[in-house]
Amino acid sequence: MNSIEIFLLDAGLSWTISKLLPYIITIALGISLVFLLKKKLANLNRPVRILIKGLALLIPFFVYFGYAPIYQGDFSNNSREFILTESEKELTGKKLVVLTIPGCPHCYIALGKMKKLKSRNNKIEIEYVVCHTDPETTKWYSNEAGKAINVKLADDAKSMSKLAKHSFPTFVLVNNDSPLKVWSNDNFGVLAIDEVEQLLK
Repeated sequence: MNSIEIFLLDAGLSWTISKLLPYIITIALGISLVFLLKKKLANLNRPVRILIKGLALLIPFFVYFGYAPIYQGDFSNNSREFILTESEKELTGKKLVVLTIPGCPHCYIALGKMKKLKSRNNKIEIEYVVCHTDPETTKWYSNEAGKAINVKLADDAKSMSKLAKHSFPTFVLVNNDSPLKVWSNDNFGVLAIDEVEQLLK
């Protein structure tokens, strides 16, 4: 998330629109610049006009893209369903669980989005579950999470790691008795966050 996306999220827009809207605005700005330059470029030869108009059209988009590049998975929403078994009995209630391991930088970075998700709707329960047996390993996350997000050790670290397919962070939507919805990190884009937000409201 960048400052523009955060501003749009705080304005109440969805995660998808907040991610997409700045790019749409830069494209519209580029088109506007082309129209503004049309008369001023009338006396230039055609190849030069085309070059200048092309640059005017593309530069706003690529300036913003340089500031906030689009990464693979930013707009993805590819979950898999998982039927709860006795091994995953700790996953109960209605919440978003983030499966992590100690010292995982991607898990730590994801805390920023999770805190923003929580601030947008305080009723949403978010839980960081650390797949380890040492309680000390939770401190790295809990210090950053503060009171917004519950951080705990997995009751069954092996089962939770297996559920995550040893890919961290993994996001698990727990919705009472419904099958679990599970996303790997590169499949948990803004479309997925919008879905989770709607289902957990």
